[in-house]
Amino acid sequence: MTRTDEPLAIRPPAWVRVLGPLFLAGWLSVFVLRPGGVPVLGVVIALLAAAVVGRLFFTSAIGTADGRLTVRNVWSTRTFPRVDIRSAGVDRAARRGGRGWAVWLLLEDGTRHRLDVTEVPFLGPSSATLERQAAAIRAWLDGRPHASL
Repeated sequence: MTRTDEPLAIRPPAWVRVLGPLFLAGWLSVFVLRPGGVPVLGVVIALLAAAVVGRLFFTSAIGTADGRLTVRNVWSTRTFPRVDIRSAGVDRAARRGGRGWAVWLLLEDGTRHRLDVTEVPFLGPSSATLERQAAAIRAWLDGRPHASL
């Protein structure tokens, strides 16, 4: 999580934003530089992978001073007024015992919304980071200052 001029800003770590394009370029070069031409299936897979990795760079959770939290997930973007969010907590990333963990928003209507930017493959060493992110969201909800992470 990084601290910017916004009261709350959760974005992918800098190393992900640097190494992601390098990994993608290396992976795509296998299809493009292959002897004998570029297979159509390889191009389709490469374009789909580029779209997913590109969208991952835009995942974030940005809370503004005027009380709006914009959550940019991999496939959707939603903005929640502060009054519509009851709390934030850490839970499994998938609803039915799936793999991974993430911070979830508990909304006033009883539904939950996952923050894809916080998703990690296993809890272990990431539990402290996830708890700090959830605590920063709870502090933003209460209008309290939060630690820059």
